[in-house]
Amino acid sequence: MLRFVINQWLRQRGKFTLTLVGALIISAGLSLMFNLTDSSQGTVEQTLQKKWSSAYDIVVRPKGSQMSTESNNLLEPNYLNGINGGISFKQYETIKKMNDIEIAAPVAVMGHVMSNVSFEKAIKIPSTPGIYRFTETTYIQNGFKKEQQSKTVLHLAQGTKVQVPENASFISEQIDGFSTAVARNPVLIVGIDPKEEARLVGLDKSVRTTNKSRYFNSTDHHESDAANNQNIIPILVNPNSFNKGGSYDYDIERLDAPYQTEQDQQKLIDKVIKTQPKRSIINSPLASYPAKSIQHLSIPTAKVEETYLRTMVEKTNSLQTDSEYAEGGQLVYQSGPLQFQSTLSPFTSRWSNAFEVSATSTRISGIGVEKELISDKGFRSLTSMGQKVKKPEPGSSNVRFPFLQFKVVGLYDPKNIKVSKDPLNELPMETYRPSSADLVLDAKGEPVNPAKSIDTSGNPVGLLTSSPNILTTIDSARAVNGEQAISSIRLKIKGASTVSEASEQLLQDVKQQIEQQTGLMVTITKGSSPQPVVTKVVDDGKTLGWIEQPWIHIGAAMTIFRETSVGFSGVIFAMLAVAIVYVLATSYVSMLARRKEFAVLLALGWRTKDLYKIILIEAAILAGFVSTIALIVEGIFSLVRNEAMNGWSLVWIALFSLVIYLAGAVWSAWTIRRISPYEAIKTGEYAKAARVGLKLRSTMTLALKELIGKWKRNSLSVLSIALPTALLTFFLYVTFHLQGVLYTSWLGQFVALQVGPMHYVTMGVAITIAILTTGEIMWQNVTDRRASLAVLKALGWTNGAIRQLIVLEGFLVGLISGIVGLIVAYTTIYFLYDLVPWNEPLLIGVSLALPILFGVIAAFIPAQLAARVQPYQELKDAS
Repeated sequence: MLRFVINQWLRQRGKFTLTLVGALIISAGLSLMFNLTDSSQGTVEQTLQKKWSSAYDIVVRPKGSQMSTESNNLLEPNYLNGINGGISFKQYETIKKMNDIEIAAPVAVMGHVMSNVSFEKAIKIPSTPGIYRFTETTYIQNGFKKEQQSKTVLHLAQGTKVQVPENASFISEQIDGFSTAVARNPVLIVGIDPKEEARLVGLDKSVRTTNKSRYFNSTDHHESDAANNQNIIPILVNPNSFNKGGSYDYDIERLDAPYQTEQDQQKLIDKVIKTQPKRSIINSPLASYPAKSIQHLSIPTAKVEETYLRTMVEKTNSLQTDSEYAEGGQLVYQSGPLQFQSTLSPFTSRWSNAFEVSATSTRISGIGVEKELISDKGFRSLTSMGQKVKKPEPGSSNVRFPFLQFKVVGLYDPKNIKVSKDPLNELPMETYRPSSADLVLDAKGEPVNPAKSIDTSGNPVGLLTSSPNILTTIDSARAVNGEQAISSIRLKIKGASTVSEASEQLLQDVKQQIEQQTGLMVTITKGSSPQPVVTKVVDDGKTLGWIEQPWIHIGAAMTIFRETSVGFSGVIFAMLAVAIVYVLATSYVSMLARRKEFAVLLALGWRTKDLYKIILIEAAILAGFVSTIALIVEGIFSLVRNEAMNGWSLVWIALFSLVIYLAGAVWSAWTIRRISPYEAIKTGEYAKAARVGLKLRSTMTLALKELIGKWKRNSLSVLSIALPTALLTFFLYVTFHLQGVLYTSWLGQFVALQVGPMHYVTMGVAITIAILTTGEIMWQNVTDRRASLAVLKALGWTNGAIRQLIVLEGFLVGLISGIVGLIVAYTTIYFLYDLVPWNEPLLIGVSLALPILFGVIAAFIPAQLAARVQPYQELKDAS
């Protein structure tokens, strides 16, 4: 039987050569495909791991802390700083004991300590007798404008010669005490677990090792001084200021009021007491008096913060004993989160998601906070840390705030922690990186070019939050803020080091376990990526502008992973489908050419199963040939890359090649069952052409009639060209139109990077196979119609007209293939990206022109054969 197959191939050298060429191309294509898939899959995982790996895999938050934006799988940058406790230490210990937890690093946002920074003799006290107005104003820069945060006005008397009554509290005689400029600055303090934080981000490696600076150790813990209501806590300090643009302004003005003589002074005091006797030193009636400026002093907010931190460190370095402490301050309030509302995006092509945030009158829950020190309006609410004292001492306040006495153990630099230096490629670490934004549209919605950078102002109720300059231990937060002091817990999971389906499933299992055992809110952050989101900032109903920030798109990297996997699957599917169509077409054409031969064998007594054996032997030989060639190609790849050969690739190539050729064998076997020996020998036909009710009026209608009449075989041609054309169109769209922002995420840029030259090489192989398929089918079409073509030539058709007819058939096959391929490609784009790029005429034109070109190329050789038909000989043989 084997010898019969070999002899048959030798007798039909042309067909056999074409079969071998097809097998060579299939083997090369399969090798390229598997090497491309392996390398690309590795590239996907490596790139996702490097570019979008997060410092933690899961974040645990208190129940009820969910943001409204999470319905879109979006989290704002630095979202954790708006959470003030809510997780108990019992829940924390439960999570730490779970088997799959590698690192559990808690964050406890304790609140803002009000620091006092003194600048000695910064203000020049006037010596000339008179009433002076002392104004202290705090300004902040919110990115849109410089606005007033707080203002205090005092009136001071210099050179008073009369006795100022006690009820004249609107005038102070202690003017010399105001030579020192005192700035009150809120400083955020956060508690962390030193051991876990060192494991998570290498905080211990970021600590400076000079000037007695070190990292936390086992001796650093909270100490309580109950007698003085003090909490002595160890701290790490970041001496770099985050605040920019704001200032503390001090103005001294001399009132235009007579005050030189005792009579003038007595007259002024009596007048004010008589008209407004109950006014305080702050709300003085003297505020309406005209005045002349004497001095103006402005101290930048950054200088105030840096001075406070530096002074604290300097005092620590100068301490002689451990019982001495550097600085301290009252823990005054905690800042709440921003409240976002969805709004229409000004440019949906750039930002698919847009939100709105509005400034309102500052809301303070709790008691004791001096409203004069807080902005009248803000984007966040405040929660006072003040507690009512049941039995206050005489003359003291009935509200008490926790007092923190700082013990500086070291300085740290956030730039040296182990997280990405690029804020666009790393899940924001709000403990170490302040929030930022770009002003991209002005109040009228017009583009700001170039975009204006907006930084944090340090205002606790401001739009952008500051990162803490002070870190303390988690036990200190527990002692001061209570058993539910923990705001969030960031987790690293064992075995989830890569972005993959297995890691995703593991994270989902851990999430479910934590939710069931603690009732806390769990969000998987591994596989998240930045996504540009625009926010409209509103104040008093007026739009200040639109800011853009890289928000956190939860699970976006897993979406990329699956999308690129779909892309690789598409390459594999297209390659295999085209190869199978080629083998089916070859088998079909072969059966058309050998129908008489098989009919004779059946008439001579051969059994149908004997013909099956011939087909199976041919399939096995060709599959073995493909596997051998693939082995050689794989060896070349390994030699070039200097790597060991991938055995699994060879196994898969052998398996796929066997499947491809067995599919052709099954097709041939099915057609053999339909052969009738008598009819095949008599007429030479085993399948009649379909009847087509189409009038022959031109070459076009003649070509259409031929294509429709043998639609089964011609549909194979259409399918073989349409499949690679569809994938090629998709690749072209990704490459040229998704470089940058892709609507719902920044996925397009990554996918575009993954579509490289090797993808197009593989598509080139698939297209070559498609051209061979179409050419072989058209060759058989010409062979079956030699008599018809002879009649046309006898009627006067020239060789050029005959060629034109066959090429026109190839043109029509290509056109139909292009339309089908374009429909498949656009359907794929719609399901993947929820859009249909109808406004891409160039893409549509290329998607239709290329398959037409392929069809014309495939028709070239059959057209030449058709032109060589000799009318006399063909008509003689037909008769």
